[in-house]
Amino acid sequence: MMKRRLPVPLQVIAGALSDWWDDWVNMALISLVWLLCWVTIVLGPPATFGLYYVTNHLAHGRSLGLRGLLEGGRRYFLESWLWMLLNLVVAVVLAVNVWFYGQLDADWARIVQAFPLFLSLAWLVVQFYALPYLMEQKEESLKLALRNGLFTFLAAPGYTAVVAGLAALIAVLSVWLVAPVFLGGPCLIATLGNRAVRERLETYRARERKD
Repeated sequence: MMKRRLPVPLQVIAGALSDWWDDWVNMALISLVWLLCWVTIVLGPPATFGLYYVTNHLAHGRSLGLRGLLEGGRRYFLESWLWMLLNLVVAVVLAVNVWFYGQLDADWARIVQAFPLFLSLAWLVVQFYALPYLMEQKEESLKLALRNGLFTFLAAPGYTAVVAGLAALIAVLSVWLVAPVFLGGPCLIATLGNRAVRERLETYRARERKD
């Protein structure tokens, strides 16, 4: 009852923390395996989708553990590498733009240079929503998931600032301190994303849950 009195973004955060804590041992183990998969590079994208697959089911009250990581990685193998290639293209384009305008000795170039940086941040926020949307959609379309992520970002900027802001803080701490990765930080970020998308679908009354 007390949780329902909180602002909606805080309800989402509280729900995500509860899901993550209740299955913390699996969350820490899955995060460790996910990190090891990224060391191989090839298994990194499928492991990321497997991680989101596990936390999506966790948001619906089902704990899959490592079995779910493998199951999700196999199920979304092609989509995960399409997602990875798309992110590489976007990263290269944005980096080239930042570098190019940084070479120009003009005040207007500094202003223009900030635009790709803003787009980079916006792209990361869209990713925060996109993978959970992919798990919820009946149509397993990455394009549709990205579009839904963008619309959610634009439709609820305040909501996004709080929920995605916490996810960004966890990500920064994970890179800076490393320890949060071993404590299940990546799974907590994914759980926040899944809880956020689930709440938005219920708010917009547009839930389409796959079997």
